Amino acid sequence: MTTVTPGTEFVEMANGVYARLHEGLTNAGIIIGDDSVLIIDSLRVPSFARDLIADIAHLTDKPIQFVIDTHSHWDHAWGNEEFPDSTIIGHANCRTEMLDLEAVDWWRNRVVTSGDPWAEEAKLVRVTPPDITFEDSMQLHFGGHRIDLRYLGRAHTSGDIFIHLPDESLVFTGDVAQDGGVPFMEDGYLRDWVHTDDRLVELDADRFVAGHGPIGERPALEAARDFIAELVDTTALAISDGQDEATTATNVTDRLSERFGGWRGFDRVEDSVAYAYRQMTDA
Repeated sequence: MTTVTPGTEFVEMANGVYARLHEGLTNAGIIIGDDSVLIIDSLRVPSFARDLIADIAHLTDKPIQFVIDTHSHWDHAWGNEEFPDSTIIGHANCRTEMLDLEAVDWWRNRVVTSGDPWAEEAKLVRVTPPDITFEDSMQLHFGGHRIDLRYLGRAHTSGDIFIHLPDESLVFTGDVAQDGGVPFMEDGYLRDWVHTDDRLVELDADRFVAGHGPIGERPALEAARDFIAELVDTTALAISDGQDEATTATNVTDRLSERFGGWRGFDRVEDSVAYAYRQMTDA
């Protein structure tokens, strides 16, 4: 199933439940209800959100009632301002992060100076946090589907949530787990991430839609857990052996490359290990 935005496609995961995959960029989820639509992530800047809205119009003319933020990062939630009539839902920590002016300025400067096509637009984004938040879980019944919003602990951010459809054995994972992709880790919580992943793989889910990359199945979800666990464990071992940051980054990256070297984004693993080293030695 194709859409009008170049590089995107809709994949129907269940009746009225779609993944909108965007090659090389950020994915979204769509659930069509009886009278309205729920979306998962509003994408990176308002123009991308408008493209998403236009693409959804090829599926249904129902209004978008709910926007769920998987987490606070700009490429998932900086399209929120395009949904003034929708209810935006996220974790309490997601809202806190989006109201943190220092963090927002850090991300905005990073995006504006990137030279990417959306850099200029990022200067003008009005960061719009969730207006309904929760702490541990929230349950929706929408379009004939039970939708469990679950917070399993800190990981990629302090406010990552998982959108779990247990009856469909499906979960939307945001950026915590990808199929064959290395997540951005340099403002994450690496030790906590391991425990969050352990809880994630306990969910009844044979398939998952990540924030980036292809749709995955359970072995890929478990591999994503293994990647973070091995990175943290081998970094901790290097620290206990007295290795310095540079040596640890090199050695751990070499170790991880044996199994994960072919993953998307592996080129940034060395920087991620260095970040993990600093975080774990400061703890």
